[in-house]
This record gives sequence, C-alpha cells and structure tokens, in this order.
Amino acid sequence: MYDRFIELLYYSIGDFPVSNAKLLRSAVYSGVHSMRRSIARIRGMGFILWQSRHMAYHVMLGLLWAWFLRELWGEFNLKWIWTAVIGSVLPDIDHFNYWLGYGRHDTYTQEVLAHLKKREWRMLFYVVATGHKLNTSLSYHNIYVVGILIALSAGASFYDWRIGVVLFGAMVTHYLFDIADDLVVLGEMNSNWKRWGRPR
Repeated sequence: MYDRFIELLYYSIGDFPVSNAKLLRSAVYSGVHSMRRSIARIRGMGFILWQSRHMAYHVMLGLLWAWFLRELWGEFNLKWIWTAVIGSVLPDIDHFNYWLGYGRHDTYTQEVLAHLKKREWRMLFYVVATGHKLNTSLSYHNIYVVGILIALSAGASFYDWRIGVVLFGAMVTHYLFDIADDLVVLGEMNSNWKRWGRPR
C-alpha cells in the first residue's frame, strides 16, 4: 500500500530522482511507524483510564462532599478541596498494605506484582480493576471503621475542626461507595465488611 503511494507520488511529481524517492519512502515508513506507536500509546492510556474509573468515582464523591460542606458553611477553602481528594483515596492504602504485607503470598497479589515488575501497565490496571472486588481479606474495609470515621467526623464538627470534618467525611464516602459497589457488582456485601481486621 505504501509502495503504491510512493509510486503515485513519483508519477504525480514527474521527473523525481530515484535517491529522493527512496528518501521519501523511508520518511513515510518512519512516519507511519511513529504514528502507529502514538495511536497504541493513546489507546493504552484510554484503556488504563477506563480501568481506573473506580478511583475517579471516589475522587468525585470526595469533591461532592467538599462542595456540600462549602454550601453548608458558606465558605470556600482550597485546602478543603485537596483534603477531600486525599481523604477519598486514602482508604485504599489498605490494598497496598495487603499486597506488600500480610497478603503478599496470595495468588491475586502475585499476579499484581508480576505485572508491576514487567511494567505491563495495561494488564496491571486490568487485574486490579477486575480482581479487587474479590479480595475479602482487607483489614480496614469494614463497617466498624466506617462507624469510627463517622464518630470522628461528628466529633470534629462538634469542636469546629473543619479540616477533620472534610477528611473523615471524605473517607466515609469512599467506604460507602465501596459497599454500594459490592451490592451492585457482587449482589451482596463483601465478607470483609462484617469482620473487624484481617481474617483469622
């Protein structure tokens, strides 16, 4: 196909030196190859973004919490926005604690770490996105931690410690979304929600 393109280009220009035709062919091949790599990168990034949408939902809920508090308090503070974003993703440290600590010998962890070592980013994000719902061994993803965070948020509100209300409330939104997501995806709450700490 590309040879035909060069041939048509050659005839349309007319008296075109052979050395220039080879140079042009090389440039076209190089450009097409570069374009293919760029398209592959863009498609790969799109795939990664799609697989990480769960985390984006957490961030959006954290921002929604910050907006609700801004409306409630009638005040805007950029620090609250950043605190809400951090608070909305902070509970997922539990996953890293699992992968690098007490769950490092699990098959799911081994698969995650293998893709990480090989820098297979698409497969890594895919495995995490599809497998994290089946992980029933997380220590802090339980209703007891949710209750503690609600109490901390209420206490922070009582003492007018607004940054604490933002942080703890954003963490609560994370856990509540995960519970709702379990109900939608699995049809029931993951067993770790009903247990304090890791499984015995």
